[in-house]
Amino acid sequence: MQPAALIPNYDNGRTLRDVIERTLAVLPDVLVVDDGSNDDSWNVIESFGTRIRTVRHPVNLGKGAALRDGFAALFAAGFTHAIALDADGQHFPEDLPRLLAASAAEPDALVVGARDLGAAHAPRRSRFGLWCSNTALRLLRGVRVDDSQSGFRSYPLAAITRLDLRGVRYDLEMEALFEAARAGVPIRSVPIRVTYAPEGGRVSHFRPVRDFLQIGAHVARTFRRRD
Repeated sequence: MQPAALIPNYDNGRTLRDVIERTLAVLPDVLVVDDGSNDDSWNVIESFGTRIRTVRHPVNLGKGAALRDGFAALFAAGFTHAIALDADGQHFPEDLPRLLAASAAEPDALVVGARDLGAAHAPRRSRFGLWCSNTALRLLRGVRVDDSQSGFRSYPLAAITRLDLRGVRYDLEMEALFEAARAGVPIRSVPIRVTYAPEGGRVSHFRPVRDFLQIGAHVARTFRRRD
């Protein structure tokens, strides 16, 4: 097992340095995919020099596109697992060992970090959206996942790079669960912490109405694709 952290970033320059530093303290291999940032993110990334790997999109393509390019780059470099976490500071890099341990115990599984949204005082719309996506995954694919919208995940690259993933925004993460379930990839959950008020100020690009509708439409297309 050879894991690497994968951090997609778009205009999270205020929190990015802290996230990278804390991630490096746990996992020495880190890939940051800068998705066309307009702030000082690239200056932050360049300041790490050869300590991290980088991919840079000249324009913003979406989180899904950043993840897919990250998967491809890490798999080509010989890594077995991509541990994806957000650049906005909501995830705790110190929880990486929980996902690494679960992946070591079951290397073929897609491991999802399950947030306690109640303890984190997440917005009500986030909890409702999570219930909807969890229910859709259970009813349409027969898979129970504690947190289908968590971006803190360990992806087994040999399996994930074989899936027909097309999502370009947040729909990619839900699509990955549907396609993994279809392909027989085990999906497991481990508890993680989350904060919605990280030091430096969180910048979220998730737009509830637009992105929930896009996720729903993509789920429907994914379910019909080969069924």
